[in-house]
Amino acid sequence: MFTHINANFTRIDEIVPNIYKLSISNNKKFVFSQFLILDERPMLIHTGRSNWFEQTYELVSSVCDASKLHYIGLCHLEADECGALNQWLEAAPQAKTIVSPLNQSNMDDFALRPTTALKNNFALSLGKRDIILIETPHFPHGWEGCIFYQPQEEILFCSDLAAHPGQFEEPITEKDLTESIINFQQKVGFMSEGKSFTRGIEAIENLPIKYLATMHGSIIHGESISKLLSKMKQTFGS
Repeated sequence: MFTHINANFTRIDEIVPNIYKLSISNNKKFVFSQFLILDERPMLIHTGRSNWFEQTYELVSSVCDASKLHYIGLCHLEADECGALNQWLEAAPQAKTIVSPLNQSNMDDFALRPTTALKNNFALSLGKRDIILIETPHFPHGWEGCIFYQPQEEILFCSDLAAHPGQFEEPITEKDLTESIINFQQKVGFMSEGKSFTRGIEAIENLPIKYLATMHGSIIHGESISKLLSKMKQTFGS
């Protein structure tokens, strides 16, 4: 597995062959992550903020030709999700932006090039792998929300769901973080609650998930994922 760490708190880690987690942090207390899938048509999930573009571009360039990105996937409209989108569209001239149907009107007004909206549960072929867009309005937040599922390796790119502080040095964990994740959400309160949360969990809870790839903190791997989703549904759903 490939790992590259820079002195300014950026790192890239290979999660499974040809799928990478890119991490950026000012102080290691809270991590912002993007994800890179290398295939015939490479895909970046989340762009990071605009002022992180050079750092993110450097991380991507450490494992591939960043100008050859084919897809950029966005889960919702937020700075750490899409702030650097236009810089990436300039750097990767053939890249297409993948969004939910609800997000398309927002992003078409913002993006340099028209976006591509995928229908719910549509499987987009990257080559040897697929990426599936799952519409999740207001989950984990944002009325236009969606998340992405990679079925071959059973990875759920879940945006801000399961966010937790720290963990810069631990890109993947098999620890049971259920209580700390729930306590963090109860403290900061940036996810939806009620019916929208229940519908979001129900859209994913029957998927086989080996890796829960949150934007913030460690990727969660293993048996604690189903426990976490169940406990979050019980705590924040209705």
